[in-house]
Amino acid sequence: MRHSLIIAAAALALAGCATAEGYRQQTEQFLGAHSDALVLEYGSPRSRDRLSDGSEVWTYLSREQRFQSGGYRSIPRERRVRYRDEQGRTRERVEQYTETVYEPPREWTVQCETRFVIAPDRRVVDFRFQGEGCVAPEIY
Repeated sequence: MRHSLIIAAAALALAGCATAEGYRQQTEQFLGAHSDALVLEYGSPRSRDRLSDGSEVWTYLSREQRFQSGGYRSIPRERRVRYRDEQGRTRERVEQYTETVYEPPREWTVQCETRFVIAPDRRVVDFRFQGEGCVAPEIY
């Protein structure tokens, strides 16, 4: 019983991590679905392009602002010091110290472009995605 709880807790912790694999897993759920499911979930596509076999490629683009607060952090450092002892021999010692640095807050934009291939019967048959913003919690 205790072993099961540990595994369940670990799975829950991992599920909270957003990854590209999680995005692939969640996007994969649209395969075989009617294109109306995409419209309901994402809205109208940014663009629609027709392929030679009559299929269409629907492109969705999302942008997200990311923010990282600034602050101070400590960096462990070490330096080697050479010196001469009383007998005139060259010696070396290692000094360890901590350097405190300030990192200012930063803000940046990430994007995710997802393309779905829609067959002539309006079913989703394939997808591709790219971008730093293509992350989601893993399902399995």
